[in-house]
Amino acid sequence: MKRLPLATQLLALLGVALSIAFIGALAVTVLAQRLNDQNARDALVTNRIEELVLTLDALAPENQADFMRDASNRVTKIEIASDPAVLMTSADDRSRLLAGRIQEALGQSDVRVSVLSRAEPNLPEDPRNFGLNREMVLVSLKLVNDRWLNFSAREPRSWYTKTQLQYLLAFYACSLLIVLGAVWVFLRKTISPIEELAIAAQKSAKGDRSARVSEAGPFEFQQAAKAFNTMQERISQFDAERTRTMAAVGHDLRTPLTSLRIRAEMIDGDLREPMIETLDEVAAMADGLVSYARTGQSENLMQVISLKDLLAKFCEELDVPFHATADPTVTAGPVSFSRAVRNLVENALAYAGQAKVVLSVQSDKAIIAVEDDGPGIEPALLATIFDPFVRGEASRSRETGGTGLGLSIARDIIVAHGGELSVINKPDRGLTALIKVPSLSSKQ
Repeated sequence: MKRLPLATQLLALLGVALSIAFIGALAVTVLAQRLNDQNARDALVTNRIEELVLTLDALAPENQADFMRDASNRVTKIEIASDPAVLMTSADDRSRLLAGRIQEALGQSDVRVSVLSRAEPNLPEDPRNFGLNREMVLVSLKLVNDRWLNFSAREPRSWYTKTQLQYLLAFYACSLLIVLGAVWVFLRKTISPIEELAIAAQKSAKGDRSARVSEAGPFEFQQAAKAFNTMQERISQFDAERTRTMAAVGHDLRTPLTSLRIRAEMIDGDLREPMIETLDEVAAMADGLVSYARTGQSENLMQVISLKDLLAKFCEELDVPFHATADPTVTAGPVSFSRAVRNLVENALAYAGQAKVVLSVQSDKAIIAVEDDGPGIEPALLATIFDPFVRGEASRSRETGGTGLGLSIARDIIVAHGGELSVINKPDRGLTALIKVPSLSSKQ
């Protein structure tokens, strides 16, 4: 499974953490509210019973029945009977605490309380009743004349209504969006330098020594950007010095090699031809050094050209099959670009005896494939095949290849054009060299 980007992981982690915190806070709030509501209702029941007892004590016995009837309502029922409605106080904590509270308020020892919580199946279809249960508070209190005051109250247990829940969820969603939005903006500003550094490092790995990163952002990223830019500058200077050295060596070798070849031609006998072949090989290496050092230095690489016309022309010169599925235009130096592709084609001809060039377009990339049916390249050599003087086969015979600079020159030219060059072995037999360069437009 492909790993998610760092920003996505952090946002997901923050979202989960905020959700857990919200659910925890909501649970604590609900529990606290329920406890407060219970205390408030118990205090209300205690006060109500205390008022009833005091009023009954003040009324004549013949008026007590009328008072009880008038004091009762839809949710509260009060009566005086010979037997208690509650035989004994329930074992739950709330019933025992409420009984103790009433006993303390009235100084009455025989108080029996039972609190029942149950779902009410016959509530009317009303959004305000969402999530409500009913509580039944039953109290039996012994009066002075051996009769019992039976009190029952049916009260809704406090809970969040549907409207309140919608409000809380909307508040949570808005808060989450605001927090995640602010974090996203911060992460983009923080991660953008990392992405820029990664892109520049990829370009550098492909040989682009001009890749630089802006020295902006947090202090740590500024330090990393400065270090990368300094590294690129030093590598660029080293490459420049190396190419100058190679060019100087190649150039300085030409004169003594020419002189040696002239003298070798004057020698008679069996040593003449081997000496001339060896000198020709060294001369070819010297020419390759000069060519490698001068790659792309003397040409405008920003000319708009048609790849189809360019490739068709030199494929015809080399008598190589050419097939194009599109006609992309690119910015390139026609001479150096042709040389890069020519090196690949000549490489295929040298090792396989034949080659084929295919031009296509994928997304915004022009793709040139140089294919052959030769022996391919040993997998161990694929990682170093673009290094100077590395060849696709182990021998140094002039009959099976050149000096080992052709692919290095081609790679440097393609990288200078903002593209990339890779070689892959075919599944059955042969090799494919792939050039990918940015395309301006394409005609099918």
